[in-house]
Amino acid sequence: LVSITAGCASVKHWEAILIGAIGGCVYCFVSLLIQRLKIDDVVDAFAVHGACGLWGVLALGFFGDPEAGGNGLFHTGKADQLGA
Repeated sequence: LVSITAGCASVKHWEAILIGAIGGCVYCFVSLLIQRLKIDDVVDAFAVHGACGLWGVLALGFFGDPEAGGNGLFHTGKADQLGA
């Protein structure tokens, strides 16, 4: 949910599923990394909101659909939104 929040109005349905699936992988990796580094985050707040939120913002730069108001790299060929 956190991964798709930034771009929910600007991506296609299949892209939202892909963004969410990648967000799930990001969560698992970051959660394990935080545990391995012995950082105290009992509720995985950083893994969910920090890492998945960052992925969601970057995903909008990749997948933003111009027909829905986005400016994503895969649709336009421009990396304008990723440079911000």
